[in-house]
Amino acid sequence: MPVSDIQYRKTNIQLGGENMHHEEENMCCCTHHGRQFLTKEEKLKKLAEYKNWLDNESKGVEETIAQLKSS
Repeated sequence: MPVSDIQYRKTNIQLGGENMHHEEENMCCCTHHGRQFLTKEEKLKKLAEYKNWLDNESKGVEETIAQLKSS
């Protein structure tokens, strides 16, 4: 997944017109990157994709920790 897609998910998943999450203090929270109001189906799809990304990221972190402990 390109970095821009990851950044989009971190900063611009919309819930009721508000940003769900932003990772860093100085990241933009404005909505010029996408639509402000999403349908329920769009929200569910984006949240499912974001959860999948987070699950994969967590697995990668766990693998890295295991590798570092074994070396």
